[in-house]
Amino acid sequence: MKKNFLWNIIGAGANAFISLILIIIVTRINGINDAGIFSYCFATACLLYCIGVYAGRVFQVTDTNLKITDYDFIQNRIVTCIIMILISICFAFINPTHTIYKAIILVILCLFKDIEAFSETLYGVVQKQNRLYQVGISMTIKAAISVIVFLIIDILTKNLIICCLSISIINLLIIFIYDYKNIKKLHIKRNKFNKTNNSIIFKTGFFTFILTFLAIYVINISRYTINNILTDDMQTIFGIIIMPATFMGLLGQFIIQPFLVKFKEYLLEKNYTGVSKLILKIVLSILILSILILIVAYLLGIPVLNLIYGIDLGAYKLDLMIILTGAVFYSLSVIFSSILIAMRKTLSQVVIYMGVSIIGTAISYPIIKSMYITGASITYLISMFAIAISFMIIIIYNINMEKKESKI
Repeated sequence: MKKNFLWNIIGAGANAFISLILIIIVTRINGINDAGIFSYCFATACLLYCIGVYAGRVFQVTDTNLKITDYDFIQNRIVTCIIMILISICFAFINPTHTIYKAIILVILCLFKDIEAFSETLYGVVQKQNRLYQVGISMTIKAAISVIVFLIIDILTKNLIICCLSISIINLLIIFIYDYKNIKKLHIKRNKFNKTNNSIIFKTGFFTFILTFLAIYVINISRYTINNILTDDMQTIFGIIIMPATFMGLLGQFIIQPFLVKFKEYLLEKNYTGVSKLILKIVLSILILSILILIVAYLLGIPVLNLIYGIDLGAYKLDLMIILTGAVFYSLSVIFSSILIAMRKTLSQVVIYMGVSIIGTAISYPIIKSMYITGASITYLISMFAIAISFMIIIIYNINMEKKESKI
């Protein structure tokens, strides 16, 4: 458990912070405009990544249908990854706000995330065998080599297209060199493409896919609005100050992943007291860590960002604190969403995300148009708060209902 927990934190952290490090590199070497393009394209690739990863690893690991095999999940992921890259190409070149340069970078970064989406289903197979540490090691290796190669190529060529292509190739190579080796050791039984089982995965995972897609969209509403009405340099500034929020959001992922199997056991046993205690323990851990991070960010956040990026961000201290406050609610929503997925309560999440995405998009345009970066920060805070509180209410309601039904 300790080994899994430690490597999961290291791997997930390395995987999440790769975008932060790459933006630092691009800002320093390529300039603020290219950094804005990269930031927007990476965020959009993360949104389209939801198509490739479909229902995701949480759904795969907590699946209780014994008729569906690991190989069925792998085959299903191949289909979704093909669909993702085709949609990515269409979106990149059809969107009127995209130049050819921006469209090419977007497609390559989507390829990078497409490969990552396929890796996730391999990670799910490994995690179900209680070998989460192998997942962490794989993500760490990919992140470390990708950053090093990206940096070297960017220094030599200053060509963002070649740099993005290089990290896609690195991820693909590591799948063959390391991930496949781990899967091979598990002796997974291969079977022909099972239409029935794949149809079940698509149907039962549909709402999980939709809510994941909407979750990423809601997180990035401000980015997309900035792309449409502001400039690439403003995109860079917002991308920089929202990056620390990535760490806050990761807290939820770090803590919840090792406990997914335990949640599954509690749910199968109908041990809702155990579920409630585990949720409370995780939430308290998040809140304590978040308070410490907010204090440090208030004192050192802007000076550190100035030093890292070489840009004067002194005027954006308030915006940074607004975003980080929103990120506290984001980290809680990650935990609550994973729990609801394990409980197979996805429809309610979809409804909430749809509502927040519509309202968030509607309010983002007038707020950002009049308040610029501050408006983007406020949009993010409102969206995250609404989602976290709504999810908490749904969890409390469902646990209470399950307890009542179990007593009858």
